[in-house]
Amino acid sequence: MDLRKHPAFKDVDRDFLTTLQGTINSSSSKSDIEVFGTIMAISNEAKKKNINFTPEMQGALLENLKTRIPANKHAQFDAFISLIISKMR
Repeated sequence: MDLRKHPAFKDVDRDFLTTLQGTINSSSSKSDIEVFGTIMAISNEAKKKNINFTPEMQGALLENLKTRIPANKHAQFDAFISLIISKMR
């Protein structure tokens, strides 16, 4: 999935999306910890550019990241995301 073409990101700065997509694409060869670090890096970069992710954007972004990790790690990824979301409430 290319987030630059996803409808949820239609109004987001194209340069940011290109950087974002490159970061996501590079995550496929990373360890679990590095993938989670990638999520934090994306969040920090968005804050710098004053970009607020909508729930639709968050869902698309997480789904894109999930497709980059091995299938046997999907449950662990989902559990981690659920934990993060529960801590944010």
